[in-house]
Amino acid sequence: MLSTNEVQIIIWLAGLLIAANIAAMSLFVLYAKLPNGKLQRIIHNIIYRLDELADKLANEEKRAVAIQQINTLLGWWNVIVPKEVIGWIIDSEVAAIREMQKATNTTTPNLHDDPELNKLTACIMRQVTLEEITTLAVQAKPALQQAAQHYDWPIKVYYHWSAGHYNQYFNDYHLNIGKDGSVFVSTNDLSTKKSHTYFRNSGAIGIAAACAYDAKSANDLGPEPPTTLQIEAMAQITAVLSKALNIPIDIKHFMTHAEAADNMDGCDPGYEANGYPQGKYGPQNSVERWDLWVLKEGDDPGTGGNILRGKGIWYQQNGVG
Repeated sequence: MLSTNEVQIIIWLAGLLIAANIAAMSLFVLYAKLPNGKLQRIIHNIIYRLDELADKLANEEKRAVAIQQINTLLGWWNVIVPKEVIGWIIDSEVAAIREMQKATNTTTPNLHDDPELNKLTACIMRQVTLEEITTLAVQAKPALQQAAQHYDWPIKVYYHWSAGHYNQYFNDYHLNIGKDGSVFVSTNDLSTKKSHTYFRNSGAIGIAAACAYDAKSANDLGPEPPTTLQIEAMAQITAVLSKALNIPIDIKHFMTHAEAADNMDGCDPGYEANGYPQGKYGPQNSVERWDLWVLKEGDDPGTGGNILRGKGIWYQQNGVG
């Protein structure tokens, strides 16, 4: 039997969901009716994020994580809701987003297949050599050091995969690596703060291999897994940045996002205060981020970072950087 407080909370949540759906529907209708312009572009970006959310919740593992997190949140209020009910609500929201697309005949902005967004991002990127990366890193070093010292940690470099298609690049990372190992910068200032690693972006450089679309687990990296050329390019960049920034190739300075999410360097930037128990959200915990936990299907879980760092050391010892 639900208490009065529990009933009130459930009614409040139901009302919130209805209001959110009405607001979302209004955005879809506006996007379909508005002419090209600044306002339509703003709505385009909001719908893009809704579509990204639907993509994530359609993934069984991420759906399970979402259910767990919602139950944990409700648990703080001593409210117990069956997992099946939460799952039904999540599925309903995903279905609602998809139905809004159909109802408004809108080609919804999509994380993976938006030609306009891909074209815009490609214009920002510039292909660079290892020598150019060295120059950029040397120039950025003083600012990176200053930003890192403010948080009492060293300059750090984070390895990612984009979870997009091969050769689809994102402005969240300083360096993007294409399928054939080509490297592109999104900025000429590597000290620019970008949104690549949760709560760890100050005094840090983010590198992403453009791959891992629809990756589901360590044994299923999807139809576009990391290529050998991408892995080798990431290792070569490691060697270059290590020398240019004068930082050693170890887990304190070079980490995969999977390792950072599980706080494997012990450098907790405040995750627990923001709702992550024990300050961890990686593959050994809630699995919200597991970039490069493995580099190839069949690899032992957790070996991705060690392999990249090991290759980086080898390249450095053999003259790269």
